[in-house]
Amino acid sequence: MKLGLVIASHGRPDILQNVLVNLLLQRRIPDVIVISAVVPADVPELGTATASVRRIFGSIGLTCQRNRGISCLIDEMDVISFIDDDFIIGDDFFLNLERIFEQDYSIAGVSGNIVADGANSEGFTFAEGLRLAQQYRRRKALPVIREITGSYADGCNGIIACRNTSLGSLRFDERLPLYGWQEDLDFCGALRRHGRIVRTNLVWGIHLGVKRGKGSEVRLGYSQMVNPAYIVCKGNMSVAYAFQLAARNFLANLFKSIYPERYIDRRGRLRGNLIGLFHLMTGRLTPEYILKLK
Repeated sequence: MKLGLVIASHGRPDILQNVLVNLLLQRRIPDVIVISAVVPADVPELGTATASVRRIFGSIGLTCQRNRGISCLIDEMDVISFIDDDFIIGDDFFLNLERIFEQDYSIAGVSGNIVADGANSEGFTFAEGLRLAQQYRRRKALPVIREITGSYADGCNGIIACRNTSLGSLRFDERLPLYGWQEDLDFCGALRRHGRIVRTNLVWGIHLGVKRGKGSEVRLGYSQMVNPAYIVCKGNMSVAYAFQLAARNFLANLFKSIYPERYIDRRGRLRGNLIGLFHLMTGRLTPEYILKLK
């Protein structure tokens, strides 16, 4: 089975280099790694890499960068996987992915397990991420593979791999621009119509949650309100989950804006939330509006 990996990145070559060096220590590595970047400076020097690494460049945005990666691999690979550029993969990540897809051809996609997420805190250094991975390795539970059932894929997260024969013309929605908040769940929800999606702790890793390069918090706040509503209208997210997601973020930004964390602009996010809520109340479902925000 031929495995491809797409990593979208911009402005963080040092972090990407560490992630790639760690990835290449795996027993099974991807047959082709595509780094989908914006400018050549985004891509670090890899030295004598033991994998085929391709560099492609184009407009900025997680969804369009991943789509360029798909176009690069669609005719060659059996499975395409996606990780963030600040993600430390766990033991036998690709070996386990390969086995899961080989053992059951009804599986269209696999979602993994983020065992520690720096996005919910100040973020982790690379050394801290490696230490967390080592701690999880010592205590990890028995293997579990369960199907994500129902019409939606609310159980998906940032680790995604999909079978090419199930992918067809499906791509990430480029109306979710820049960091494309919840783009993974939207993609899984659409992929669910083409076959079974399973979630497993055999495919796991640490998300460092690096804050550098994330851009405007006002934009993120807007996406926190508008993107879930947009994905619901596409049929790829349940109303209940979207409401829970938006309400949780709005309340967190509202109350924490009084004494915000030093690493999050809660007031910026709250401002974006309010703009997004106003747009929803007036019937504007435009996730791409963040491109007009500062």
